[in-house]
Amino acid sequence: MALKACQNVAGSIGWKLNMNDPKYYLTDSRWIWFLRGLPSPARARALFLTRTATMTTLRRSKGLWDLSQNILLRNVPGAFVECGVWRGGSAGIMGLAMKSFDAKRPLHLFDSFEGLPEPGPQDGTAAVEYSGGRSGGHLASIAKCDATLDLVRTLLFERLQLDPKKVHFHVGWFQETVPVAAKELGPISILRLDGDWYESTRVCLEHLYPKVSSGGVVILDDYNGWEGSRKATDEYRERNNITAPLVQMDPVCSYWFKP
Repeated sequence: MALKACQNVAGSIGWKLNMNDPKYYLTDSRWIWFLRGLPSPARARALFLTRTATMTTLRRSKGLWDLSQNILLRNVPGAFVECGVWRGGSAGIMGLAMKSFDAKRPLHLFDSFEGLPEPGPQDGTAAVEYSGGRSGGHLASIAKCDATLDLVRTLLFERLQLDPKKVHFHVGWFQETVPVAAKELGPISILRLDGDWYESTRVCLEHLYPKVSSGGVVILDDYNGWEGSRKATDEYRERNNITAPLVQMDPVCSYWFKP
């Protein structure tokens, strides 16, 4: 996450948005998202409608749309899954991408809807500072990146007009919900992880990556931003001999396609 509500992962790697710089209004200003989304009207509309419900960059939002389209065009089997929803902007982009294809696949959304839990010892000093000195790894909200389920439902079902029958919410901490839900989930074509911390990333990869279809994509929203997310990802890839190249989407986000 890179903008101020999940304060500023980007700053920790030397990349910041400067709204006083005139270049901002030609590059990252959200009010230019609609125009920069052209010439794809469907993508432009998706970016415009979700612009206030995501903390990701324009490049990341465009990349998520393009990856979703790629998966649908290649007909990679499986659901779209997101772990870490916040206000639902990225979920909305994926949902609208499926809607543009009239795709009949489910969208599974995992979130506590209470905000981030405490970071743990694997998450580094920046995470401890961000959480106000809390570092015990307890499943208790630090009041960062919190948004209610009702807020997300309003965006997805009222503003974006997604089909409620295709959207499935898994409410609770990942460590409690993901292992249980994974037993019931079928194949996954997109696995988007936005949990920030080591344990959140680890549990999602361990239980959900085995369900990702060949040709599917794993998106690590915080790989280049939070130490714990990167560490958990690198350890999982090494332990499971995953050599597919990681592609950097923007200064914070990376992804890879499952062979």
